Amino acid sequence: MNSKECALLIMHCQNDIVHPDGLYSHSGVYKQIEANRTLNIISDLADFCRKAGMLVIYINNEFKEGYPELGEANLPICIDSRNANAFLAGTWGAANPEIIQPKEKDLVIKNVNTSAFSYTNLDQILRAKNIRHLYLTGCATNFVVDSTARYGAELGYQIHVVEDCCESFTEEMHQFEIQYIIPKFGTVTSSTKIKTEL
Repeated sequence: MNSKECALLIMHCQNDIVHPDGLYSHSGVYKQIEANRTLNIISDLADFCRKAGMLVIYINNEFKEGYPELGEANLPICIDSRNANAFLAGTWGAANPEIIQPKEKDLVIKNVNTSAFSYTNLDQILRAKNIRHLYLTGCATNFVVDSTARYGAELGYQIHVVEDCCESFTEEMHQFEIQYIIPKFGTVTSSTKIKTEL
């Protein structure tokens, strides 16, 4: 595998979702992350990918003050973010936890939807760099990972979902996505397998 044709996406791993004091810590995602040490695994994989020459891209949900990006016809999950005052630019909740904060050469793309491609310049960046393989990590498996896998596959990218670097609200929801949905749009892999292949 040519690492220059690959990118690791770390999606929505932000304090409001993955930290015990985050606005959505009650959702179950933090409990799963804590039980499986998911952020540690993502951090280790990101360091490995950087050393191998792979581009690391953060996809962070982020809104401006007053949520001008959202009208009344947006997805209910986005409206929920506005109602909860979540993911505001410049706030602690919108930031990545210290263990997986972006490094100097990483890219950070702001998004306001459930797909990393929707209303962002991700596709333009990937094509400019001739990247064909996307390795998806993040929270939640059945939201941003699912949406990005579907959208990316439709755009012609080879999708690889890193199972031990994704979490959902419950283990059952995560496993359903991994077993029945993701294989329709790409392949399921693991951090260990990626290290072997690279």
